Amino acid sequence: MRNDSHMIDELCKIGVDPKAYGIFVQKAHYNILKMDALSCAQANVLKQTALLCGADAAIPRKTYFGGRKRKTSVLLFANDRELSKIRERLVEQDWLLPIAHEIERFMKHDVSPIMRACRKTIKCTRTLIMGIINVTPDSFYSKSRYNDPGAVRNIVHEMEAAGVDIIDVGAESSRPGVKPTPVGAEIARLKHVLPIIAKSTKKPISIDTYKSKVALYAIDTGASIVNDISALRFDKKMPSVIARTKVGVILMHMKGTPHTMQRKPRYNDLMHEIHAFFKERLDCATQLGIAYDRIIVDPGLGFGKRLVDNYRIIDRLEELSIFGRPVCVGHSRKSFIGKPDGSLPEKRLEGSLGLASLLIQNGAHILRVHDVKEIKKVSLVTDKVLS
Repeated sequence: MRNDSHMIDELCKIGVDPKAYGIFVQKAHYNILKMDALSCAQANVLKQTALLCGADAAIPRKTYFGGRKRKTSVLLFANDRELSKIRERLVEQDWLLPIAHEIERFMKHDVSPIMRACRKTIKCTRTLIMGIINVTPDSFYSKSRYNDPGAVRNIVHEMEAAGVDIIDVGAESSRPGVKPTPVGAEIARLKHVLPIIAKSTKKPISIDTYKSKVALYAIDTGASIVNDISALRFDKKMPSVIARTKVGVILMHMKGTPHTMQRKPRYNDLMHEIHAFFKERLDCATQLGIAYDRIIVDPGLGFGKRLVDNYRIIDRLEELSIFGRPVCVGHSRKSFIGKPDGSLPEKRLEGSLGLASLLIQNGAHILRVHDVKEIKKVSLVTDKVLS
């Protein structure tokens, strides 16, 4: 059964006492949690505690004979009720508190997070659509390039009519192999169109840049979100700009830079590395003054990823909900969509539409897309089915 309402409906049909609904719903929420860097002693205690609470844990054979310095990983298998019992037992011992806190964080994560951006509050109770406007001469999809002020005004109105929620503006291409655009050139491109966009819409505007000077210009012109593909790593001044102006920020995972990211990227454990990356970046952002509820995470499809990596991220996207932040995905018309049939960007609409529905089912809160009207229709139907 897909959700709680289905289960409650069936419990009602067979005549179960309504007072027991909550118990059975908790038992149906079966979870698999991976715990890393545990001592052998912690792993063994977690295993025994799980068994006592009706759950189980998978630990490596060597853990039973491990020393104090050896670190190991554990897979914990438990439903919501069992997790609560395990946490209650673990908090009684200080040396097991880190495990208890991880379990508690998982139990509290919000499937419909809220994000603040300046004075705007963005609720993720449904799929949000972020429309792409590129003011670059070399973006990989030619139909997303807009340089004429009149054309920009028209596309903003078209996006609004189609139901766009956020408008993302970029003045530098981040396609594989591209070299950086000078700050002055990036701002000059924006000056032609960003003021027009800001005057043409009341929707939140996102600026796609990793440069603090560009971000500051865009914020002063009306942007309320910074979409930073470097996750605050390329410009040391960016965190202070975001913290001071109280805009929202999208932190994206990327291996390398746009110029180098597709030079044989490799991962020993893809999802573990992405999870560790976001944990470190979120900690860094909050330590530098950026409020946690102003952050969005993006796994960075196509950014330092092999074909199989992109597919694996899509399949396991729901795991990123552990951070309790909105998950943004930019899949629209990318090369991994065209791989199965060899299609060019102009012929990848159908693949983008099909993948949009799958991403929503797997936990995406925001879809960054070129085809707002078409993706919006997909999201409306998919959201309706899932709700």
